[in-house]
Amino acid sequence: MDNKLIAGIFEEMGDILDIQGADSFRINAYRKASLNILNFPRDLRDIVDKSPNELPKIPGIGQHLKEKIVELVQTGHCKEHDKLKKSIPAGLLEMLRIRTLGPKKVKLLYSKLHIKSIKELKKAAEAQKIRELDGMGEKSESEILKAIDEHSKFSTERVLISEAKMEAIRIIAYMKKCKEVARIEYAGSLRRYKDTIGDIDILVTVKDSKKSRMIVIDHFAVYDDVLNVIAKGDTKSTIMLSSGMHVDLRVIDDDSFGAAMHYFTGNKQHNIRLRDIAKRKGLKVSEYGVFKGRKLIACKSEEDVFKAVGFPYIIPEIRRNEGEIEYALKHKKMPKFVELSDIQGDLHSHSNYSDGKNSIGEMAEAMIAKGYKYFAMTDHSSIVGVTGGMGSKDIRRQWKEIDKLNKKYKRKIRILKGSEVDILKDGGLDFKDEILKELDVVIIAVHMYQRLGAGAQTKRLIAAIENPYSNILGHPSGRLLNKRPPMEYDVEKVIDACVANNVALEINSSPLRLDLVDKYVRIAKDKGAKIVINTDAHSPSQLDFMEYGVGIARRGWLSEKDVLNTQPLSKLKL
Repeated sequence: MDNKLIAGIFEEMGDILDIQGADSFRINAYRKASLNILNFPRDLRDIVDKSPNELPKIPGIGQHLKEKIVELVQTGHCKEHDKLKKSIPAGLLEMLRIRTLGPKKVKLLYSKLHIKSIKELKKAAEAQKIRELDGMGEKSESEILKAIDEHSKFSTERVLISEAKMEAIRIIAYMKKCKEVARIEYAGSLRRYKDTIGDIDILVTVKDSKKSRMIVIDHFAVYDDVLNVIAKGDTKSTIMLSSGMHVDLRVIDDDSFGAAMHYFTGNKQHNIRLRDIAKRKGLKVSEYGVFKGRKLIACKSEEDVFKAVGFPYIIPEIRRNEGEIEYALKHKKMPKFVELSDIQGDLHSHSNYSDGKNSIGEMAEAMIAKGYKYFAMTDHSSIVGVTGGMGSKDIRRQWKEIDKLNKKYKRKIRILKGSEVDILKDGGLDFKDEILKELDVVIIAVHMYQRLGAGAQTKRLIAAIENPYSNILGHPSGRLLNKRPPMEYDVEKVIDACVANNVALEINSSPLRLDLVDKYVRIAKDKGAKIVINTDAHSPSQLDFMEYGVGIARRGWLSEKDVLNTQPLSKLKL
């Protein structure tokens, strides 16, 4: 029972209680816990196994929810969840995944039209029965049909990179307990830092004996979270985890580790292109090495594999046949890409002044522990009620606290005064200029009206970007991975507006967002846009998300000089 499954169960419990009309405090407790668990960077199974008393330290997890987490990890079930599921038709929960439908509408559809599945919902909408219900109408009916179509296209079995990495690390730690294992690493799309992962590829080496290989394969097959052993051979085994994720384990000779890491890291198109070039040179490239005829000429390291074919080392993130081969052939060397260690500050974070879980002081201590020299406290403006955002009195009170903390931490870190200011429907901002002009960092962001048409959305974003106090366009597409598609607008026009108005584009490192996406990161770089990599952290633990934002930046070919917050505070120009 991993974090994703536990979060999903808590979300379901909140949804069922909402359909039943339960107390809002109880509903919100489950929903907040679900989101916090999904964003929590540590594996709850490890905490339950080693230090269960730490569970209440997770934001939103009290004693009551702690007991349920322990029950889920240890038994795979929660009695209260099972009881709640039996109290309503199963299809109502799936209906809640349809955009525009909340618990109250689902309850209305069920009580008035006896609709209890998406199939029945579509049939009723097509028969024009929904428009007859109170509070619905023809437009609502049309939106439901559109949302059902979106749901069928948007459903995915891919998981967030953070979930996949957490599972890969756990499996690797388990496999290292087998004394026959020499080296072990993950490869595939996880190593390329793709935003969502289909399955996990793990490579392991043994000395060379057939007996050692089978011991390793057998050890893998009895991993404690295995739901099903799909395949089991002499050198490869595939398992399905209880989450539904597939994991492939390949056992290779230690001498071939570099060649195998190269082969199983690049995507199919990259590998085919490299093999074609090697073939024209009389070489053969495989997971076992680079061969000239029958002679093995390179295999021990990835650098050796690339060198043997006449290439400089190509970082894993860009091995996608999207120009990296041509660049390497032309320049004979690759750019120096931005690294996690280059980041000197985080310009998007939250405290308990809005929807963050910790005080500004606690966030400052966590930033100092990361080695940062500055960070921006950017709590929400007030228009989005669910974030508990700040009004003008709240933000002025926050400024006074920041002033005191800056005196306290004078030699350690600088706290910048900022806000994540909502973009209004007409492109205006949710704070007046008298507030905006006092801020060090103004992040403009969309949280409402995301379904506007492409033309109206483009116009709205550009209007906000043209505000003279705007500094950063936060999570530019508004997407939530596996939950909500990106907004529709002319992305290149918006990037051009950012360049023209000296507004930076954000790479939001939250695994739920990873937004701006790598395709547009590269376009933004080519257009000369300023870019920042931020965590959008709502608690100290979420500062670890910076790794994923840097991964997206590398996928978008960014160097250190392309990222504003790799600069010291004295040179930071927003």
